[in-house]
Amino acid sequence: MKQIIALVLFAACLLPSGDAIKCYQCKSLTVANCAKDVIDDSLNIPSVDCDQVPKPNTMDQLLPVTKCNKVVTSDKAGIIVSRDCHFEVVGQKPDLCTVSHSREVQSCHICKGDLCNASSAGFVAISLAALISLIAMQFLM
Repeated sequence: MKQIIALVLFAACLLPSGDAIKCYQCKSLTVANCAKDVIDDSLNIPSVDCDQVPKPNTMDQLLPVTKCNKVVTSDKAGIIVSRDCHFEVVGQKPDLCTVSHSREVQSCHICKGDLCNASSAGFVAISLAALISLIAMQFLM
């Protein structure tokens, strides 16, 4: 019985939380707190249901949105941090951040899970939860 409970806990850590993903959506040009390393509720950063976000006009054959991103770009004018739903095109290299203007991508963090683009380390929390479940499974067996 303990093994089944541990296995269910481990599986729950790996499952997505529903069909529609929610992501923070902002640009540091218009929302200064968007550039913070970590976002929390006190910063009042808007979030969106990615199923309701208009798809970019420049992209054909979009895959369903299942990920969020945090992209840092730069040009002569400076650095811009943006957080949004991550749109992927059929046939595109997975987990690739592209921008529709002449800015250079400095860093790109893509993650899976509601509001996971709150920091560049969102995936660490999921990995840690899975690791704790595995350890618990070993002790319960």
